[in-house]
Amino acid sequence: MKKRYKYDEGIVHLLDGSKITITSKDLEDEGIRVKYKSEKILDSTGEIILYIRSRGISSHYYSRGSSRKNIRDVKYFNNKHKEKIDILFKFLNARDRVRICSYYFENGKPILDTIFSFKDYYFSKEVKQSINKKNYFVADIFGISKSLNYTHKEPNIVIETVDTHFPDFKTFNYFRNLTREMPLIILFYYLEFEPKINCMYNNQGESNNGKLRISHYIQDGSFWVGDERIEEKDYSFIKTYKTEIDFNNDENYYDAIDELELKRLRK
Repeated sequence: MKKRYKYDEGIVHLLDGSKITITSKDLEDEGIRVKYKSEKILDSTGEIILYIRSRGISSHYYSRGSSRKNIRDVKYFNNKHKEKIDILFKFLNARDRVRICSYYFENGKPILDTIFSFKDYYFSKEVKQSINKKNYFVADIFGISKSLNYTHKEPNIVIETVDTHFPDFKTFNYFRNLTREMPLIILFYYLEFEPKINCMYNNQGESNNGKLRISHYIQDGSFWVGDERIEEKDYSFIKTYKTEIDFNNDENYYDAIDELELKRLRK
């Protein structure tokens, strides 16, 4: 009995953009193996790179990875959403340094305060990032230091453009856990709160620099509001919120963001 292998066919992606389906049976032909062995071959999902193992009539495909699933459903991008991603992308890549800023109030007056900054970063759109052997997520905008250092001094940066729906509970918890384990900052840019808490500024008199106003982000396992973790922030001024929050409970933590921050911003 002929041995069965994991992949019955591979999709060959040629340089001219065309695709050819080659079955494992086809690989018994030495001419086909030689012709396509150096080409890019993916599985039927388009997620796994396949390689040809030449064994005569037992030739077959094999992989060096496992198939991962998106941790959330594919997001719906309307034209406004796509346009904002393009604007942010161009804004970030056009500047040597970007300051992430948030407002705080002093004597009733808003003051724009720099929370952190990053210099010499490269950004790309709709970047897939594997987070374990089973899952990946797609970042609207993903940035890495041009130095290729990956430390808390030069963390990777994700920007999530939020149209109408904040990330679901499952996705949010994945994000929190990721930022606990690695140098990663996830910034939320809300279309509905622009320019109230999100907007872009050119830094006058600071060469090729810019400011990105961001009030909410995830870093070090916490959801931050400006320079304060939500679990440490004083919400005593909210008279209508009477329920005590257990921030050690993941579901309570997630619900508190909507109750303490998002609902208040929509008023």
